Amino acid sequence: MDIQGSVLVAGKPLAGVLVTAEDRESGANDNPASVSGFTDAEGRVTLRGLTNARPHDLALRTHKLGYRLEVQEWGTPTAGQPLTVTLRLAATDNVADQVPASAWMAKFPLDDRGARFVAGQCAGCHQLPSRQVQRFATSLAGLGQAERQERWTEATRQENERAKERVWRGAVQLMRGLALRFSADSPVRWGLNESHPEYAKLQTADFSVFNQEEEAIGATALARYLGSDFTTFRLADYPAATTPLAVTPNTRITEYDLHAGGWTREIAWTPASNYLWLVDDSGNRIAKLDPTTGRPHWIAVPGAPQHPQGPHTINADRDGNIWVTLEESYSIAKIDSKTEQWRVYPGFGDFSIAHDTCVDNERYVAFDAKGRLWLTLIGQNQLASLDPATGEIQRFPMPHKDGEVAFHAALYGCVMSADRKHVWFTQLNGIVGGFDVESGKLDASLSFPLGTIPHRMAIDDHDVIYVALSGDGTVLAYDTHAGKEVARYPLPDRNSSPYAVTWDQRRRLVWVAASNADAIYRLDPATGKTAVLPLPRERAFLRMIDIDRKTGDLWTTYAHLPIGRGPNYAVKIEVGDFLPK
Repeated sequence: MDIQGSVLVAGKPLAGVLVTAEDRESGANDNPASVSGFTDAEGRVTLRGLTNARPHDLALRTHKLGYRLEVQEWGTPTAGQPLTVTLRLAATDNVADQVPASAWMAKFPLDDRGARFVAGQCAGCHQLPSRQVQRFATSLAGLGQAERQERWTEATRQENERAKERVWRGAVQLMRGLALRFSADSPVRWGLNESHPEYAKLQTADFSVFNQEEEAIGATALARYLGSDFTTFRLADYPAATTPLAVTPNTRITEYDLHAGGWTREIAWTPASNYLWLVDDSGNRIAKLDPTTGRPHWIAVPGAPQHPQGPHTINADRDGNIWVTLEESYSIAKIDSKTEQWRVYPGFGDFSIAHDTCVDNERYVAFDAKGRLWLTLIGQNQLASLDPATGEIQRFPMPHKDGEVAFHAALYGCVMSADRKHVWFTQLNGIVGGFDVESGKLDASLSFPLGTIPHRMAIDDHDVIYVALSGDGTVLAYDTHAGKEVARYPLPDRNSSPYAVTWDQRRRLVWVAASNADAIYRLDPATGKTAVLPLPRERAFLRMIDIDRKTGDLWTTYAHLPIGRGPNYAVKIEVGDFLPK
């Protein structure tokens, strides 16, 4: 079923409006959950893909900051013809129910390290201010700054005990205790339990995700800069609203409802399979998604559910194998996407927490000259190599700042150079490093101020690395051959908390996965210009973007925490531009 829409404001067409048609019975209809498109200069849009939907199953919504939908006028359905609808919008200056979470952080200064820490680290797991945080902040109305600060500090300090008792669901969800769980109601993660010695250590400031300094500056920033009225927001107070759109009239966004209720954090594409492959970390399973029907077929990770596995990062290699890090069992698995045969590689060590596999300029899992893949072990602050043929593992400790422990360093993403001799990595504590895989030695280390938070990274075919600096809301470009910073690109919304970047080899662009802005940014390194691709759903928290190397389509998932509150969707973006062969 096609839908032909026309969008008008005061009788005149409006361009650049995101129009979404949702099939409320997508499961029964074997349809995607929704399809979206953008209006052209004449205010027209055509939505395709809800093949089996019935007219009364459909719900329409629109999104363009500063406008709200007032009237839907449906044409008379005619067999074999597209449905027609006229959507009449009205201008509004109060966009409180339209702006993303990041907009409410507009008063968080760019030169305040506590403010940057909150923007990057707190919004690195859930959007901030989430609705729960907004409710907590609203309850502080009328209090002086000193009293508000004490309330935030107390909430942070009590997080451990409240999460342990599975009671508190309050303001700062990713604090010390809850960082060890998927939600306040779920068991402890990473192969731990409450009697494990590592669990006790991680409950203390010196060994946890957040140390005492970060606790103090974060609470101060929240008290000083986060407001308590979330009912009014003027359009003029959100400058990012004027960012050019990275869309054409041919851009299409398709959402696939995963009906998971868990943490469906990542998705991978491979040319060897007709399916997309994704993980449900909290469900100890992966899925292959049929994009023609929107249905995922779930596959339990070997060993689950008796032994938690925690499938976390998923990437494909050039041979069509799917590689999945298993955080809970300190392992990594390879799945043949054709035969669906598994091989699990254990042996990375207790509390190693296998995290990211190193990828190349086309985002495939990369192998060095000896055939080894490389990955980060966030639990022990180590890089590790794996020989897939023999299972041999080597581990290499990475640097950390003075007085810091391994887990707080948070060794995260990694990429491999074109000559397959160097791995570059990020640490959330503020380090980007280079490692020579042949000598086994560190050969570069860049240090960043507290709150900058280098997150996931990408590498182009000239070995320029791009790093999402979550706290600062910028993207770093660094020439690894010249050993110098090329540029630092500010994003239109500096509180969007960029989580990951993906180098697009064919377009020669960088796609930026924002976790806090319900958007993807397109960055052109040649010009330094950015554009925005709005997403059709609130809490569209992104941790990665993969690319269909045949069509150029982008794939991602919504991966918000805590689990159980969704949304759980796989998302395809047909960019709608011309791609060179």
